[in-house]
Amino acid sequence: MEGAMTMEPLLTKAVLLDQEQIQPGFFRMILSVPEVARRAEPGQFVQIRVNNGLDPLLPRPISLHDIDPLKGTITLLYHSAGKGTRILATAAAGQELPLWGPLGKGWKMTEPEENYLPVYVAGGIGIAPLLPLAAAWSRREEPGILLYGARSTGQVMTVEGFKDLGVDVQVATEDGSLGMTGRVTDLLERSPWGERRPLLYVCGPKPMLKAVHKMAESKGWACQISLEERMCCGLGACLSCVCKTKAKAAGKAWTHSKVCTDGPVFWSGEVVWDE
Repeated sequence: MEGAMTMEPLLTKAVLLDQEQIQPGFFRMILSVPEVARRAEPGQFVQIRVNNGLDPLLPRPISLHDIDPLKGTITLLYHSAGKGTRILATAAAGQELPLWGPLGKGWKMTEPEENYLPVYVAGGIGIAPLLPLAAAWSRREEPGILLYGARSTGQVMTVEGFKDLGVDVQVATEDGSLGMTGRVTDLLERSPWGERRPLLYVCGPKPMLKAVHKMAESKGWACQISLEERMCCGLGACLSCVCKTKAKAAGKAWTHSKVCTDGPVFWSGEVVWDE
């Protein structure tokens, strides 16, 4: 199954059902927006305005952390780090928030006969877009493995959702406060796959993505990554989120791809990492 935007995104208003702070500075919100929930695929995102005014002017792109088409809800997980997300963190149940989506191209799932083992590799808030993917694999009775790295226990979140799906959860923290002491790449280095071929799904800080890509490339593992870039429109018009990818046309080494519409998910081998 190819993760892709198959229909035009909707411009609508979502109703905030619930919001909670799950770790210091990290929030999870549940929104009622039935048509977006019906269309959304794992790995996509939405652009959400933090209030009904024009300050701040630009919406915030946030990955889909859960999709429930039956209930008509989506869940967003975000870090309250700037002016816009600090305002968003004050939103209360019942508030309407302008939103458009689903946007972008999501994770790509393989055919069952290819016998891949899904391995989710997350760093910090990069865990957000991986839960819907794990749910999709779990429906195939192939829950997979989560390798999760964070600086400390206070930045580890939502692992219970993966455990509920039957995912084997392994955690590394840089300060040793939870799980193995080290980084997520240390977990990846020591993970035995047996006879299975791992398919890595990776989201986190760019240095982590690059490190995982290099490891996957050296070992011949299939690897997809979800890129994060600053976005304005989310529709491919403003070109604020371009990244370098390998060109398919003869005579060119690389080209520009738009993270918001060509991604955010790419095969890691498509990306030009060394500039």
